[in-house]
Amino acid sequence: MRLSFRARRRGISAAALTAAVIGALAIPVGASALGSPRFEPRSMTFPSARVGWALGTVRCAQGGTCFALRETKDAGLLWASRPFPPSLAAAIRHAPGGVQAQLEDEGPLSVHFADANDGWIYGALGSHPLLWSTHDGGRIWRRQPPRTLTPGGEGAILDLASAAGTARLMVSIIPKGVTVESSPVVADRWHISSSPHLGFPAGGSQLVGAFVLEGGAGWLLEGNDRGTTGSARLNASGQWVSWTPPCAQVGNSFAVPAAPTPQNLFAVCVMGGFAFPLPSAAPPGATLGSSWLYLSTNGGQTFTAGPELGPLGSFFGAIASPSAGVLLVAESGAHGQDLIESSNGGASWTVVYRGAVGSLLFATPQRGFALAESAGGTPKMIATDDGGQHWVPVRL
Repeated sequence: MRLSFRARRRGISAAALTAAVIGALAIPVGASALGSPRFEPRSMTFPSARVGWALGTVRCAQGGTCFALRETKDAGLLWASRPFPPSLAAAIRHAPGGVQAQLEDEGPLSVHFADANDGWIYGALGSHPLLWSTHDGGRIWRRQPPRTLTPGGEGAILDLASAAGTARLMVSIIPKGVTVESSPVVADRWHISSSPHLGFPAGGSQLVGAFVLEGGAGWLLEGNDRGTTGSARLNASGQWVSWTPPCAQVGNSFAVPAAPTPQNLFAVCVMGGFAFPLPSAAPPGATLGSSWLYLSTNGGQTFTAGPELGPLGSFFGAIASPSAGVLLVAESGAHGQDLIESSNGGASWTVVYRGAVGSLLFATPQRGFALAESAGGTPKMIATDDGGQHWVPVRL
């Protein structure tokens, strides 16, 4: 799967697309509707190679900031404005802090579509889980009542992903814990799925979670800056069972893997956990706080160390693998922020984009998108048509 991870990130199904000629990308690959206000993307989803959605913000007609939706039906060349659910807009407006509270939250609103018709907007509203759904391609959105989610308490939806006709969501409810729920994508019939215990961190930053779904296989993780709190994988019967995550033996840092195939997984692990020394299982020559690539060729049953990516002080975020052996990782350090790519499984790396990248998504091995920031910190979308080697702006 061409997965990325930001604060939490989404699973999508792969689809076919004929790659555009890279020379055609001499001009920006997107065009916005004439007269549309500037759109700042904050979440994106591609249920197929050609159909995509973005959730972001625009300046309201009456002033201030409003949430908005954009849709593309030609692989991101042209984007059209779509109605944001009025009932959700009103709920946000009347919630404590309004739109600004959503923008400052570490787990902001996100959008996910399983196909051209079935999609969701999810996250948290105030201190409660938020879920709106559409089953007609965004014409009508309906709020899912609290009883369709894990009942009681405060919390948020950490992630929502879909594959093979099933949607899955990860819900945190204080003080009950984290649960996984599933539903057919074509209807709102959520039920709790059995899973290993998924608990809360003892402290640290806000809880986050992510699904990785690829070719019938699946994995999930949840945790925060102090490490992985819970993890599971899908077995052959479609049940969530215990799974040892990539970094468990070297500090248990929270690392969501990228999976180009059901067997091949890649993750970045930090040596040493929260307030712990360098583990004995660290690779030879590793130093405390350094980051190393970890790889699995057996569906995540075991992981082995690859090359070192950076010393203490280097940070690695979004990761994607559009095809076997090809890796992209967002890094930041004393030199600044870059997106780096390897075409040989991590043996060597090249900077392919200079700037902050928050999430990565590949609809095909060639066609991918990223949410990035301009020099002034304004959110923007960039795209590639050659597997991540070159990136150009998208006009939304």
